[in-house]
Amino acid sequence: MSHAGWFQPLAPRLVRAGLKLVGADRRGTGLNEEDRGDAPSAKALVDDVKTILDAERVVDAPLHLVGWCWGAVLAINVAAEHEGSFASLTLLAPGLYPTEALHARMREQEEIRRSSPPETPCLKSPIHEDMFTTGPHLASFIAKDERRTQMFSPRFHSVMAKMGMGATLRLGQLGLPMLVVLADADLATDNARTTRAFERLQRANVSIEHIQSAHGIQFDAPEELARLLVSWVRAERNDSRAGP
Repeated sequence: MSHAGWFQPLAPRLVRAGLKLVGADRRGTGLNEEDRGDAPSAKALVDDVKTILDAERVVDAPLHLVGWCWGAVLAINVAAEHEGSFASLTLLAPGLYPTEALHARMREQEEIRRSSPPETPCLKSPIHEDMFTTGPHLASFIAKDERRTQMFSPRFHSVMAKMGMGATLRLGQLGLPMLVVLADADLATDNARTTRAFERLQRANVSIEHIQSAHGIQFDAPEELARLLVSWVRAERNDSRAGP
């Protein structure tokens, strides 16, 4: 449903800390009007991210990849394909393990998915707007956002499923330092299952943090999230300078 504009509460705080921030709209979402709610393949989405990063990166500066919600699934797949490009990976309220409520809403649309053309946006987003936040941004921004993606195609549903499976399988193969930020009042992400999955990795370079917020952490707790992200980036930068 979201796009890069949804990070507006967070962006100025990161920029003031001296970071270059690049927000990319996945094809079919946000400012990309063509083929709304659709994607041709998982490979196309991964390649899109790499193309954007290659165009935007600063020479000799560390590159930190951040993914939120389903974007975290995409970020894991991008990191697995191009691990050597990144200094760290941060996953915010990751959509690896959706709650039962989201699974149930997708099951209700199974017949529509099976009987519709693969490229036609006919499936409703299982995440409702009030799952992101119940604060002032819900009425003032999210509910009024004409660029939010409320419908998606059966083909994109298949892409999501493929990338979700790939992300869970590839997590244990990643050598990158990883920061996982969970929202304690999240109704979209199964926090317990997510925590167990990352704890099973048994690696010293995985850090799990909690923030008291709904799924849209950047709306409910932008100051706290910004401080956490800046501290993480600075710590990783210092570690890399220290060497092995």
